[in-house]
Amino acid sequence: MARGTFIILEGGDGSGKTTHIERLKKEFPAFVYTQDPGGTPLGTRVRDLLLSDDSKHIDAKTELLLFLASRAELVAQIIRPALKAGKTVVCNRFSLSSIAYQVYGRRRPGLLGLYRDVSAHVLEDCEPDACLLLDVSPEIAAERIRKRADRATRFDREKLEFHRRVRKGYKKHVGEFGTPFVINTERPQEQVWKDVRDAVQSVL
Repeated sequence: MARGTFIILEGGDGSGKTTHIERLKKEFPAFVYTQDPGGTPLGTRVRDLLLSDDSKHIDAKTELLLFLASRAELVAQIIRPALKAGKTVVCNRFSLSSIAYQVYGRRRPGLLGLYRDVSAHVLEDCEPDACLLLDVSPEIAAERIRKRADRATRFDREKLEFHRRVRKGYKKHVGEFGTPFVINTERPQEQVWKDVRDAVQSVL
């Protein structure tokens, strides 16, 4: 059986990833949908820890390794089996976020080598086929987050300069994760949705 297709949606907080994944679920209900960190019982516990204020003083290297540990479990339990079964997998965030947040956001360029070394063992044959980067300015994203009903995470509350660095990391490395699609989400939602749907259909 041919390997399935692995699509990741990336972007900063407030870029619209979750909104458009919910629409993808209705348009393509047969896909396997997951999120990183999370997606497994262990990953969910790690996600809760990473997003909690209890971890606000965590070292950047520790933070990166926890994300990688959650990803390793997600790949082993969800992504690799689905791809081997010929299914299409859509993941809300993946490896590019580690570069954007832990390397660029935290201003730790020395961690890029660690990320690459560990990721080589984590991913193996599960590299993404396409990366949809939902791009939005940190200023607009911050306004969207303020209007959300759910509680902001410790990453949401980082200063604008942090999110500017994250955006820089996203845009610089998006081409490393399969076919890149950079989608401007500052436009009306229906225009963005059309680009998201068209991008997904183009790689199936």
